[in-house]
Amino acid sequence: MNLQKVKEIIEFYKKHFHAICKEEIYKWRAVKRFQDNWNIGADDFVAMLEDSLNLSRNLLDSGNYYPKRMLLLNAGQKPEIVRKLFNELYNEEKDWIERIIDFKNGMASLTKINFRNHRQSYQDPRAILVYLTLRFPDTYFFYKYTMFEAFIEKVDHPYIPKTGAIENLRIYFNLCELLKEEIIKDAELIKLHKQRITENEYFDKSFNILTQDVIYAAVRHIERFEKPFRQEPALKSLIEVKKSIISKPDKISLKGSFPNYIENEKAKKRIGDLGEQLVFRYEQEKLRKLGSKKEPVYIAKTKGDGEGYDILSFDEWDEEIFIEVKTTTSNYDAPFYITRNELEKSINEKERFCLYRLFDFDEKERTAKFYVQQGSLEYLCINPVLYRVRVEEKKASESLAFPAGKL
Repeated sequence: MNLQKVKEIIEFYKKHFHAICKEEIYKWRAVKRFQDNWNIGADDFVAMLEDSLNLSRNLLDSGNYYPKRMLLLNAGQKPEIVRKLFNELYNEEKDWIERIIDFKNGMASLTKINFRNHRQSYQDPRAILVYLTLRFPDTYFFYKYTMFEAFIEKVDHPYIPKTGAIENLRIYFNLCELLKEEIIKDAELIKLHKQRITENEYFDKSFNILTQDVIYAAVRHIERFEKPFRQEPALKSLIEVKKSIISKPDKISLKGSFPNYIENEKAKKRIGDLGEQLVFRYEQEKLRKLGSKKEPVYIAKTKGDGEGYDILSFDEWDEEIFIEVKTTTSNYDAPFYITRNELEKSINEKERFCLYRLFDFDEKERTAKFYVQQGSLEYLCINPVLYRVRVEEKKASESLAFPAGKL
């Protein structure tokens, strides 16, 4: 993501703040209305649902798109089924993407039963994320595919949205979190935002609604940029440095400390995401330069963590390579962490696994040096940091085992 363009967008948002606010303040009012009226156990579920969504306006109804209307019609026919679907949608212990899919499929099936001649329920990810954001405004973001697609292009994000692809949502949320980090840094914008919130509006302490509003304003309200910033190609921003590395043992220290784990992890996550995006663009440009028709896949964001690598790309022979990205603002020898899954992937795919170690990363200029370590990472993993412990109750019949010579 081009941080310079992000900063330009924020500046224009502040410049046009009051005009934008007049058109978009309804979103904060819609959330307040929902928060004040939502009651999943209401005797008259349909009336409660209609009252809760009363101020949603074009979040849920615009042009030939009317999910609110179809939701209320279905609830009128089968209120208990819709109530159950909302109960499951709002179960925060389950994966949010799976809940969106289940709600979408459930409403589609219900619509076929209730309205045989009506093919659409209009309960797509856009509408379902409205329901989630109205209920949990400090966790979710309002979403619209065309908005996401246009904003991605404006900020030079390497991801190419695909119509109907569920991975769009994970990329969008990651984009929102990165943008929010920049918004929070802008004291002037935060002050303007706080001043517009009255008792009639919901104050989003996490600034999630504000983040989406900035995205929407960039696409809908700000028609052109003065002196647009051109981002340097990733092939120039990333400078490869040939290095032959070995693992260095840690010295064990039992000295206490008080690190700020939450802030440290947030900073590492942001730098890590920016580094992955830079490598993703690098691989896109590399393949195009090679004349390949292949496109890299941002696995870390489309499938989530746990695959053991971040980016699926291709070499000059169009053979798959699995890229894991580790980024630091420090020197090349700064310690980094390798997960069990990443280690296993490097062992199982040692012919095709590549570690891209980015160092001297400049967040403002989006430049870095890097070296590539191919093959298994086994020889590097000699400094254990955490152990996962699983326990079970010892059965009474099990005897204690004593080391030899200790009886």
